[in-house]
Amino acid sequence: MIEKKAQKALIRDVSYRGERWFKLLEQAVGESGKSNVAKRLSNGFEKSYGRSAISQIMHGIYRGKPTLIAERVMLVLDRRSCPYLGTQVEAAYCHETNTGPTPTWDPSALAQRRMCQKCEHKPEGDKS
Repeated sequence: MIEKKAQKALIRDVSYRGERWFKLLEQAVGESGKSNVAKRLSNGFEKSYGRSAISQIMHGIYRGKPTLIAERVMLVLDRRSCPYLGTQVEAAYCHETNTGPTPTWDPSALAQRRMCQKCEHKPEGDKS
């Protein structure tokens, strides 16, 4: 019985190692450590993650759903520096502002959109 548990513990799922979220997670852990990353991923959310969950996901032995952590990583860690706002914004916000409809009804949003057209974060093949 103990042998079966040991074998089960050795099964590693590392299929996600090449995905963007995992690379962002690795980078964040390298910069600030697993405990700090766990705090960042938990701050302000009902579901929290501990240092052990981050360690397990990085070693491919996490027993939960990696997709849930992946979503949280993308939401919290996938950020861009916005030259117009002068702060970090979610990648989804950046993409939406870059590619969404031109906000001709809002002078401030229009000024931001103009800056977006020259921004380094503008999606590939969409630079004007």
